[in-house]
Amino acid sequence: MSTEEPTLLNWSNDLIDSLWFRICDYLTVADIHRLARTCSRLHTLLTSNDFWSYLTRKKFGHTIWYRLIKTSSIFTDPIPLSDSVNKACRSKLIYLNLTKRKQIAFSELTRFSFDTNRTYVSTPDSSSLNDYVLHIKDSLELCYALHIETVFKNILPGKYDVIWRMKLNLPYMLGATEFFAVAEQIHPSQTAYMRWTQEDFSLMYRCFYCDLTKTNLWFYQSIGFVEIHGDQPCDVYVCMANYDSIHAKHGVYLDYVELKLCLE
Repeated sequence: MSTEEPTLLNWSNDLIDSLWFRICDYLTVADIHRLARTCSRLHTLLTSNDFWSYLTRKKFGHTIWYRLIKTSSIFTDPIPLSDSVNKACRSKLIYLNLTKRKQIAFSELTRFSFDTNRTYVSTPDSSSLNDYVLHIKDSLELCYALHIETVFKNILPGKYDVIWRMKLNLPYMLGATEFFAVAEQIHPSQTAYMRWTQEDFSLMYRCFYCDLTKTNLWFYQSIGFVEIHGDQPCDVYVCMANYDSIHAKHGVYLDYVELKLCLE
């Protein structure tokens, strides 16, 4: 009769790579980083291009994976990042860039360019992204055109939905208010554009005004899609403008604008 003790399974060494890949489907990036520090084999596996390439394909689909990792030269040249990031593999850099939310809050006034016709200030609002919003509230005597612009830096190629989070309170926006977004490329593939009249603002106000609580509800408005072609990141410019100079403009609260990657 054999007296040999059964061999214990060493999970870090005995599981095949594909099983670890599947396990990591259910982990956050922080969890993966902690798991990679448990042993040398997992550190090698979970910091490899193959692993992060797999995660990119799993989360974002074949089209995005093929465009940004399989056939792209993104992040193959030295890039001006910190030493710790430079050591990261290329597929991981792309994955982290894709998962980072591309959002600019209107409370960050320094990230916007404004017309010089009025003073823009942020207003406290606990239901907003950063507890502050941009409130367009002219006095009736203030009658000037309006122009608000910002830029998203170094956005990866792809198709993005351009979304504005806003709410309204008795909006008064006579004339045409235009929302526009375009990639800074010689021949942009697709630009986002939406045109609202005073009637459009009034309609949305009636839809998102709650009489029971006397509050105005935030809503998400897509102004269309902007596409970045090629294989290099570029900037995306986003703008809101109303060039009617004979009427005041007020009743609009702006929380943030976001680029949301379309999964194909």
